[in-house]
Amino acid sequence: MRVKRFVANDIQTAITKIKNEMGNDAVILHTRYFKEGGILGFFKKNYVEVTAATEGRNNLPQRPLKQSMVQSQTVELPVVPAVQKTPDPLAMELADMKAAITQMSELLENSSDTTRFPKLGKDLLLRLRKQEVEEKNAERAVKATLQQLSPQRKPPAEKINELLSANLAKPLKKSKPIIIKNTRIKRPKVYAMVGPTGVGKTTTLAKLASTFSVIEQKKVAFITIDTYRIAAAEQLKVIGEIMGTPVIVVYSLAQLQESLAEVLDNDIIFIDTAGRSHKNSAQMEELKNYLEIAGPDEIFLALSCTAKYSDMLNIITAYEDLKITRLIFTKLDETSYYGAIYNVACKSKYPLSYFTTGQSIPDDIEVADPVKLVQLLTKE
Repeated sequence: MRVKRFVANDIQTAITKIKNEMGNDAVILHTRYFKEGGILGFFKKNYVEVTAATEGRNNLPQRPLKQSMVQSQTVELPVVPAVQKTPDPLAMELADMKAAITQMSELLENSSDTTRFPKLGKDLLLRLRKQEVEEKNAERAVKATLQQLSPQRKPPAEKINELLSANLAKPLKKSKPIIIKNTRIKRPKVYAMVGPTGVGKTTTLAKLASTFSVIEQKKVAFITIDTYRIAAAEQLKVIGEIMGTPVIVVYSLAQLQESLAEVLDNDIIFIDTAGRSHKNSAQMEELKNYLEIAGPDEIFLALSCTAKYSDMLNIITAYEDLKITRLIFTKLDETSYYGAIYNVACKSKYPLSYFTTGQSIPDDIEVADPVKLVQLLTKE
């Protein structure tokens, strides 16, 4: 009898090796599953060791070893008739092997992707899943974190959090707020705000205008084409009076051209727009016509932090035709789940500019710092 052990990544590969080297008459004697390799005890690879034998037909009836023997990670073992008067040790070992393989098959069928992670990794994944971070983003950050942990000692929670935050921040783009240099401005910078109804576009523009007018000491003008809501225009007029800032309400494309010419002596022109449903093609086309005449330097798309991730993606796709350039997330104070913001920041080609955190003007607005975003994701 010729006996040999074969090691492979899975049972099918092992059987193929046996057939190639020992032929179809080979018999499996024993199968053992084990893990080796990895980093710091993590990410070990699964292997299978199969012991096979081949001998003459007169000593042990054989059954050809076929690919169909492997089904759902179990092996259909050759039937060995009782041709000897005394107990056959080989038959007993085959019976034990069959029971062991059946048990292993059940474990494999009940396993999930999370079994690839040790307990610490599972805990970190659970935290990110609760924050609604996309699975691929969460796994990438957790894997990188586990690989960076020191093998000498168990790291403190602060160190783990620091590494996780750093890995979450890697795919995020640098934030791009409005920056006005102190050099003499030859022409005003024009910034337009677009987005769905109810996300807080007018209030956000008022915060930005107050910041640059009062704090940065820049000359600011408002133009609003939001004639659908009387309250929006009135709100801007009140703010404009307080800041000494001109506010012009525009009702037509021709009037927009005239209004732009009237405020050319300002440093910044903010253009407010009416909320448009991204599903209404006629409204989106009208807005596009206004923006083409305005020719803004930047077009901010405002998204509510309380929206679902799938809705955010649909809105961004619908507004892309308007040539948006940056994103603003409003109502950060109205949610406790920040995964959708993070997912958009990772996937979208547009950089984040600002977060708004309340209704107070001009206080409740801040630069959309990637560090703050990952801190919100990882806080206990």
